[in-house]
Amino acid sequence: MEKPYYFEFIAMTTPCVVQVYDGSFENAQLCFEQIKKNTFALEKKYNFFDKKSYLNKTINQRKKFRVKLDKQTYQVLEKIRVLSLATNGVFDITMGTLKQCYKKQSLVESERCLEELSSKTGLDSWDLESNNYISFKYPETLVDLGGVIKEYSVDEAAKKVRQFGIKSAIVNFGGDIHTVGNKPNGKNFAIGVKNPKNPKENLVVVNLKNQALTTSASYERSVNIENKSFSHIIGVNPQKTDILSATIIADSTLKCGVYSTSFMLSTEIDIPDDLKVVLVDSELKLHQNLQ
Repeated sequence: MEKPYYFEFIAMTTPCVVQVYDGSFENAQLCFEQIKKNTFALEKKYNFFDKKSYLNKTINQRKKFRVKLDKQTYQVLEKIRVLSLATNGVFDITMGTLKQCYKKQSLVESERCLEELSSKTGLDSWDLESNNYISFKYPETLVDLGGVIKEYSVDEAAKKVRQFGIKSAIVNFGGDIHTVGNKPNGKNFAIGVKNPKNPKENLVVVNLKNQALTTSASYERSVNIENKSFSHIIGVNPQKTDILSATIIADSTLKCGVYSTSFMLSTEIDIPDDLKVVLVDSELKLHQNLQ
């Protein structure tokens, strides 16, 4: 097959692309339709900004300190908690608690809000219990899965591709990537790591086979309060680093996303043996373990 079957839709505010390199078009299209349906369902279910979403109605609008979750949500949070612990709590899904602080009109209001709510965040503020229960220490603590649900969706899409017997494909949701096999010509999928100062330029190209990749970067999005810019990547005590982007390669897009976000907040994180890391600093120097 010279050209792959190409499918695209928009979800979670980003283009979601599936390219299939083998099998029939009919099989690829049926697989794509299921991926699209599943992705839209995840987007709706875990939308932090929709008051009627499952995430908000069940967790963030809770009336008790202990809530029973459905099986899928519990399993997702189990994975996230393990990964969060591995980053020493740098990755934190309770940062949604602080989002309201960045909507304040003045720095004084914003900083007062952060001071009041920061103690209500972190791994110690929530825990998972048996029988699919989640518990919270504080009523103010909010869970935001915006930093992981797209990556989880990519993993689920790749799983669906394999279920359809497809041996060669690439799933790319806004730069969150999971490859299935390699190209039919035997070559691996080549993915460029962007220059954070000029995203149209690649600093290095990595080759992937049955692997995932994500990149977090300070240039992507930010908010401004009284002309002071805040990165969209929120942390309670972010380390002052000169890292402009963090690219991670691993066996799951979810794992990649957790670590790429975490490295933007702190470089003092242990790197597991199965993780490949490319950090780009302010001088565009690469700090990597690709070799």
